[in-house]
Amino acid sequence: MLNLISIIAVTAFVNNVVLIQLIGVPSFITNSNRLQSALELGMTSFIAIFISSVVNLFFHRWVLIPLNLVALRLILFVLISSIVAFYLVKLIQSSYPLTRRRYQLALCLIGGNSAVIGISLILSNDVMSIGMTLATSFGAALGFALILIGFAALRDRLRYADIPERFQGPPIYLISAAIITMILLGFEKLV
Repeated sequence: MLNLISIIAVTAFVNNVVLIQLIGVPSFITNSNRLQSALELGMTSFIAIFISSVVNLFFHRWVLIPLNLVALRLILFVLISSIVAFYLVKLIQSSYPLTRRRYQLALCLIGGNSAVIGISLILSNDVMSIGMTLATSFGAALGFALILIGFAALRDRLRYADIPERFQGPPIYLISAAIITMILLGFEKLV
């Protein structure tokens, strides 16, 4: 059990998919403008990444490999991720009908999110036990959501900070992301 918790922690922080492996960077940069939208997209992405990677894992191990159709995994992963995102957004729309228009946009963003598909591709190349793969998937989804939400909160603080004119906007965001990356890499020796 402790091993699975350490896998989740390492995957979420030390091997973060956004800052270390550079998967899902476009959605990280574009959707961290407002904290509220980052919270919604972070939670939705967390669920979509975890469910999609688990379903993709099972299809890869028990359908594609036995039938020797591993070359089709990218097409299948995109299809499964889109289906999971579609039903997830439908479920959210039925619970929260006031934000229906926003979730239709989220369907497009989550279904084709490079983090959702990239994590499935990385996990399909690794030979791990089912428990370790589920823990890695959970940690990657958690890391993506935490970085998205944390960076949105940081951007809110930077909006009111006294920053020189040349560093305002994207330069300070990239510098902040680089500093956060160095901090996360510092945890590598601790775990």
